[in-house]
Amino acid sequence: MIVAITGASGSGKSTLAQSLVKLSQETVGGSETCLLSLDAYYRDLSHLSLEAREKVNFDRLEAIEMPLFKAHLAQLRLGQEIQVPRYDFSEHTRIFGQTDRLGPAQLIVVDGLLLGAWADLAEAVDYTVFVETPTAVCLQRRMQRDCGERGRSEASVLEFWNTRALPEFQRWERGAKARADIVVSGEKSIAGSTAEVWSQLPF
Repeated sequence: MIVAITGASGSGKSTLAQSLVKLSQETVGGSETCLLSLDAYYRDLSHLSLEAREKVNFDRLEAIEMPLFKAHLAQLRLGQEIQVPRYDFSEHTRIFGQTDRLGPAQLIVVDGLLLGAWADLAEAVDYTVFVETPTAVCLQRRMQRDCGERGRSEASVLEFWNTRALPEFQRWERGAKARADIVVSGEKSIAGSTAEVWSQLPF
């Protein structure tokens, strides 16, 4: 089974995905569950200058190497192992020669902002979750993450949010929410949201 979790940047989707995987591992066993992040599939931009990379809109689906992601998703569905690429968010480049082995597993949890922008998501997975969180809360969380973990300045995070992240999310938000099998609150306790999703999975 493949479960996809999406929502705005900073909505709490990755936290929910990690919690769901942990619950599954505790319930059915560690080797039976894996977590795949769409963020690992951002296109390598090492052929561009750093200045040019900063101008790329990373909040559009075109920024993702979708053919590779789809191929890996198909392999996981077939019970195969994949090699997930590693990505350096501070440089906007892929770390070549370094991958992470993933799978096989009975339950694959996939999380990613741009899963919501992928119109064919429902055809590629078995169950979809949309995490709904006020955008003001999302911005605050993104600021903490990007400044603390990805070496960004507050000014650059705010500029990205206002000119790219928020407008792009608003473009596909309604459709993604309508297509989801379940909508959960990103402000609810993570334990509560995890239990809510787990109880609805069609095992």
